[in-house]
Amino acid sequence: MLITVTGGIGSGKTRFALKYAAGISREGVYLSTGDHDPVIPELPSAHYRAIHAGNGQHLTEVITQINRESNLFLADQRILIVDSLTSWMAAGFRATEDLNHQRSETQLLLDALLSYQGKLLVITNEMHGTLHPTEEERIFTARMASVNRMLQIHAEKMYLLVSGLAIDLKRQGMRNEDER
Repeated sequence: MLITVTGGIGSGKTRFALKYAAGISREGVYLSTGDHDPVIPELPSAHYRAIHAGNGQHLTEVITQINRESNLFLADQRILIVDSLTSWMAAGFRATEDLNHQRSETQLLLDALLSYQGKLLVITNEMHGTLHPTEEERIFTARMASVNRMLQIHAEKMYLLVSGLAIDLKRQGMRNEDER
């Protein structure tokens, strides 16, 4: 079961995601991503653990390893929280100038996310452009928006956070342009 939580910076995505996760799973793993110092929030219970997965292929490897080592019979009792996909992609853009390499790493991560057996909650930022973006900003924004659309297509639940308020987009009957 894939759940996505999206919104702007500081909108309350992580706080909402952890509270939501605690309501549907007794145990879980919180994966902090990116190339920054990890800020691990207060986890819902002692049955949750935190891992700083960093950037690059390491996140894909961590998700694949968790998926491989997990007991399929207990998949509905645990949740994997990825916070945040945007931070991971931004770190990847800063780490390499080879956009094709970054694209292939993103596809490998998407494949790992979409093949995950169990409850998966992915936190990502809603992408907004600027009036005069650099070429790198334009490419990053377009790719992140594309990844968000791919996740949305596969997500059972999708929430948009605005100033701490969660909007259940799937319940609202929102649909992708391609689904008409």
